[in-house]
Amino acid sequence: MAKQTYRRIRDPIHGLIDFSEREQQLIDTRVFQRLRRIRQLAMAFLIYPSALHTRFEHSIGVMHIAGRICTSLHELNPDRISDKDIANVRFAALLHDVGHGPFSHLSESLLKKFAPAQVYMGIDREKIHEQITIDIICNDSQIKDILDDKERESLIDMIQGKTTRDWKRDIISSELDADKMDYLLRDSYFAGVKYGAYDLEKLIESCLIVNHPETQLVLNSEGLYALEQFMLARYNMKQQVYWHEVSLISDEMVIRGITLAIENGNKKIAKLYKYPRRNKKDTDQDYEKKCKDFVQNYLDYHDEKVIDLLRNCKQQKANKIFNRLYNRDLFNTIAGLRFKYEEVEVRDCLREMVADPDRKRQCEKKIAKCIGRKADADYIIVNKPPVRNLNYDSQSKLQSSEAVMIFDENNKEQDGLESLSDYAGELFLARRYEGASPLEIVQVYAPYQVSEKKKREIQDILRSS
Repeated sequence: MAKQTYRRIRDPIHGLIDFSEREQQLIDTRVFQRLRRIRQLAMAFLIYPSALHTRFEHSIGVMHIAGRICTSLHELNPDRISDKDIANVRFAALLHDVGHGPFSHLSESLLKKFAPAQVYMGIDREKIHEQITIDIICNDSQIKDILDDKERESLIDMIQGKTTRDWKRDIISSELDADKMDYLLRDSYFAGVKYGAYDLEKLIESCLIVNHPETQLVLNSEGLYALEQFMLARYNMKQQVYWHEVSLISDEMVIRGITLAIENGNKKIAKLYKYPRRNKKDTDQDYEKKCKDFVQNYLDYHDEKVIDLLRNCKQQKANKIFNRLYNRDLFNTIAGLRFKYEEVEVRDCLREMVADPDRKRQCEKKIAKCIGRKADADYIIVNKPPVRNLNYDSQSKLQSSEAVMIFDENNKEQDGLESLSDYAGELFLARRYEGASPLEIVQVYAPYQVSEKKKREIQDILRSS
């Protein structure tokens, strides 16, 4: 396998990173340079001041790790993996995030809220940025000058994953992908915490390719504990950084502020988040042009541009929220319920309420009325933070198409492949438990102070909603 280095950069996570001339050309494109202005962790710098890193350096780190996995696999399978395969995987890793909007994953929530359902056509709505990434790879003139049609089709297969899964797709998007391997180390470093640490070297060394209907990238049983460390790092980062209470509040303020701006007539922001609807009279060419125009406008926006636009917009409530964010004058948590202390019926009711926008809105109005005359329901946010259970068995059942498989050469059945649930007696993370997660909660954020009496009344409103 010939290795050609065109340029080399220094990275605080991986040291020296080499890249080829064509990788340099992709990095120099307008769509990739835009990632310098999309922060990796949105507003998390309000609680972790140094978490100002961007999708730009993360994407280069993902390319580096993907290349290292490919090199390790090539040493084990020299006749199966070509230089072209490795180049395409590195290209896909480099471009996998070019579709991210302002505030990274927060844009997905807004696109999900405002884009017409027909846009998704079976695509997971939580991954709409992947569809925009594909639109960019298909249509961006600079990328088309660098990658030919066949290469771009290969990248789309890896990012979109609509065809049969294989080792290349798994390196780009799976429970054991290069994206997670980079962001855990990088986010931990820039947040100034140690929760994201794990043994990257052992994890890469333990990757194997096997023939299997679910996935071809598996882990050697010798890497089992490195995998557990990796999963524990992911869990801890979610609980301590990604879902820190201040991060959750600032994220919800961004979503509420943008929502209020759109609902109250801000055409620029509406154009950013309303993926075009296909009308009955539209030809394929008409709709394709609409999509291209949407993406071109989308690429003009980044975190600071949206913040400045809404800090100075005519929509007063959106203006007020974004000026509060700008000055770190954040909402407070005024009440909450922890599921483990509630009856089963209440838990079910709460889950249904937060999943139904109309019911949740009615709950917010009731809470505003409870607080008093000065309270405005637009400034009341009911939120159920996401929870990742410290239990891989349940996760692997929910995501079987991406579940990590373990290869144990001593197992003569099923081609030596086992799931993590088979290691329940060995791995802490594979244990089972019943009932509500001890971390499952619903919270209420608002710019008001409430008494203990009002807090109990708000909790009763939540229970009855």
